[in-house]
Amino acid sequence: MKKVISIALALVMMLAICVPAFAADLTQKPSEASDIIISTDTKDINGNDAEQYIVTIPADTVIPWGEAETDVSYSIEAHLTRNNRVNVTVAGNGAMATADGAYSLAYTLDGGVDYTTATANVYPAADVELKVLVSADAWNYAVVEEYKDTLTYTSSIVAA
Repeated sequence: MKKVISIALALVMMLAICVPAFAADLTQKPSEASDIIISTDTKDINGNDAEQYIVTIPADTVIPWGEAETDVSYSIEAHLTRNNRVNVTVAGNGAMATADGAYSLAYTLDGGVDYTTATANVYPAADVELKVLVSADAWNYAVVEEYKDTLTYTSSIVAA
């Protein structure tokens, strides 16, 4: 058994001496140049897709009684591939209603209701103006109660 172990150790030692070098030889003359290639990956350090965007929308918004226009603007920041864009659509019912649905208050949306970014890279974030407009007539004929509606902001990546 000792002979087998000693022969195995001798073989391991001989093979250890014969390890080829795997590093590149960068020895050059002073007048020569060397080229290396650097490139980026489409994944981040955690392996996640680097193509991403952020749409920041307003929180719940209270419209003061009689207010003609209320700001519900949003912003977009995007880092996409060259032929992609971010599209945001905003939709509501066009009428806020009382809790029991007995009364409604008409409104319109003005501004970035259907917005697509002009470029694939939007940094810093771009603000998209959007307002809720309630006419004076709608306010004049409204019963004083709390009216509500939900605005739905839908975002997606679309081809340019």
